[in-house]
Amino acid sequence: MDQNWAAEQNIFEVIRKSEKNRHTTDVDTRLAKTHWLSDYARDIFLTMREQELRRLPMFFLSSQIDDRQKLLQFLQLVARTHKLGRCALHLAVYYLDRFLDYYRVRPDKLFMVSITCLHLAAQIENTDAFIPRFSELNQLVRNVYTLSEYKVVERKLLCFLNFELVRPTTASFAELFACSFLTRCDFAAYTEMLDECEREHNIQAFPRYGSFEQMLGSLGQQLVSMADYTLSTFPMIHPRFWPPPALLRFDRSAGLSAGRSTSLN
Repeated sequence: MDQNWAAEQNIFEVIRKSEKNRHTTDVDTRLAKTHWLSDYARDIFLTMREQELRRLPMFFLSSQIDDRQKLLQFLQLVARTHKLGRCALHLAVYYLDRFLDYYRVRPDKLFMVSITCLHLAAQIENTDAFIPRFSELNQLVRNVYTLSEYKVVERKLLCFLNFELVRPTTASFAELFACSFLTRCDFAAYTEMLDECEREHNIQAFPRYGSFEQMLGSLGQQLVSMADYTLSTFPMIHPRFWPPPALLRFDRSAGLSAGRSTSLN
């Protein structure tokens, strides 16, 4: 026990934050269009909403906020190197933001904490059987940390998160709806709009999508990619209200990309 405490003291500077209360639509039509999830679409969505409401709050009080962009870029590099999914990256950032909001980490150990967050997130979100080991991830920082140090941080993270590792992120909702936000009726209306424009002006005003599948694939990919922009959304001061939950952030992006307004109210 004393050895564990000594190991933690070598990494963390514990600064407890004051406890605060946590905060808390009808999307049946959109869910009904989610063909690839079939009959389980609504159950999956409701479960994600319930899990989202149990996310740890952010107080934006980290004294190491200036290091966040550097750590984010490092996590993106690690995720690309080991071909980890978008959802794993977003979940790792969720772990990291909450953890650094509560603990102060020695500056030379920040990359180790980031790697540990991504390692845990990959085990939750990565659909492939391959999950990179700490020894493999450590090579990206030239093996500067020991495996025992990673185990200390991993244990600290698990206890901090109370072993509740499954939490939906913006990327989770984006991937959930990427195949369903656009319908064949939307494509028909889009085609009719372009036909009318060409008849009135006698010119081809805009390039066309050749098929519904092509339009869905293109816009769906843009939606999923836009989820990454939310990783950099981080207020520098504590806002009056909590930041928008992941679903609201995605829904706004969905409305913009699809060329129509979208509302969850």
